[in-house]
Amino acid sequence: MATASDTQHVGKRDTSVWANIRFIWFTILVGFSLLEYGFDNGEIGGFQAMVGFLQVFGYEDPRVPTGWNIRPVPQQIISSFMLLGSFIASCCTGLIGTYLGRRHSLMSGCALLIVGVTIQIVTTSMGALYFARLITGLSNGILMSFTFLYVVEMAPPYFRGLGYAFCSCWVTLGTAIGYVITNSTEKIHNRHAYQIPLYTLYAIPAIIFSSLPFLPESPRWLLLHGKTEQALKSLSWIRNGAYDDLALRQEYEEMKLNAMHEIETQSSFLLFDMLRSRNIRRSLISVGIGLINPAMGGMFVMAFATYFFTVVGVESPFRWIIMCQFLGVLGQVTSYFFIDRVGRRTMLLIGTSICAISMLLLGVVSTPSSVRYSAAYGKVVIFLFSFYLWGFNFGVTSMTYLVAGEIPAQNLRAYTSGISTGAGFVFAWLTAFTAPYFINPSELNWGGKYGYIWFGTCVVAIIFVFLFVPEVRGRTLEEIEEMFDKKISARDFSTYVCDNVIIAREQAEEVVYGEKKPERVEVVHVEAADSA
Repeated sequence: MATASDTQHVGKRDTSVWANIRFIWFTILVGFSLLEYGFDNGEIGGFQAMVGFLQVFGYEDPRVPTGWNIRPVPQQIISSFMLLGSFIASCCTGLIGTYLGRRHSLMSGCALLIVGVTIQIVTTSMGALYFARLITGLSNGILMSFTFLYVVEMAPPYFRGLGYAFCSCWVTLGTAIGYVITNSTEKIHNRHAYQIPLYTLYAIPAIIFSSLPFLPESPRWLLLHGKTEQALKSLSWIRNGAYDDLALRQEYEEMKLNAMHEIETQSSFLLFDMLRSRNIRRSLISVGIGLINPAMGGMFVMAFATYFFTVVGVESPFRWIIMCQFLGVLGQVTSYFFIDRVGRRTMLLIGTSICAISMLLLGVVSTPSSVRYSAAYGKVVIFLFSFYLWGFNFGVTSMTYLVAGEIPAQNLRAYTSGISTGAGFVFAWLTAFTAPYFINPSELNWGGKYGYIWFGTCVVAIIFVFLFVPEVRGRTLEEIEEMFDKKISARDFSTYVCDNVIIAREQAEEVVYGEKKPERVEVVHVEAADSA
């Protein structure tokens, strides 16, 4: 254990945006793959309220303002098969990532995307549509899991939150763009109404395939596979202009120490390691965080908002949902100024609280049956969805994937993050499967009273975050791992000083300076200072 008398010379790290511009561009480029996930949710939600789509896969229904409806079972399968595919892919993340790495895994996801989109464009068969949704889901699960993994492993600690926010913004923006395109084509009363939006999805794999070959593999993945020289080159590339030689070497040595520790302690079957005493706590927190997204009712809002607006009588539902989505984008952008200043826990608590309030009010205003289909009720519904999406994208979307990716052990990160994401997809599937029964006029026809269910799950999520989620803002992934290994309580995470950081800095000084070490600066450890 280090003492207060230890001294260290710390390398220089420039935390300005311009010095880290290479990482910023890397994040924006890699995060572009997530445009598809949001895009798909925005488009498929619009398709279910689109006459051109319903003429092929739906039926005439005079009870719906457009004159066309879709039966609950196809409505369930169209959304849930995509989520089933995403769940399968997420659970296979660890195995895929072990052999393919981050870059090649993203390429495989893009290849599956091309297959799924092509089938959806050409088919008029409901069975083929279901299969295409499954393939699209496999693509979504791979792209979602490995995009966040790639970014978290490449990010400097002071930009990790912002990097995740940039990635998540592609999801939010993709949903909004999907609604814009479907709004432009929904008046086309033939198959082109939904085929044109699907064609636009080809742009995503085209850009990813042309960009990834020029980017380095994750240095942490390379170290776990014994490729030390490539790992150092990768880290040098992504930190170019932001770190001096000493700072670069210190971070590299810290990564290498942690990789050696993981290799020495891991078993032959990594999946079981998630349940070992040193990992079970972080595994449970990661999975719990992964469940927050669906617990907020995110899938209901993303996949069924346009349909919901239509059945409750909101005038021009496509236009209003676009406005709501862009307010969500505004919430995402607003979060950039707070994500690394306020911290993960506070952002999560704010976001989940806003979602809880929105869903409670939606249930309350929808309880009197006399208000349904009135103009005033429609305006209130629009406001509540806008408020919900602002809060959801401000404090939930980025934070859940960020925290679930930061907490796991390095050699288990792909497995744990994948299962966390997969658990979220399971509950999102449950939403997609059951929501039509609650809101479809031919079934329970609850309308906005459906919000009461989501208010209850939001409250559970708030309690979980408050009690169990530690604050890891500004910490390296290696520091986070050491604190979990030493069973530091969640409330002490923000003040604990890690031993491995000191060892890594010593080793880095020996490599960079040899015997000609400069004068060091004294480091006083928090735990020693507190006890003085």
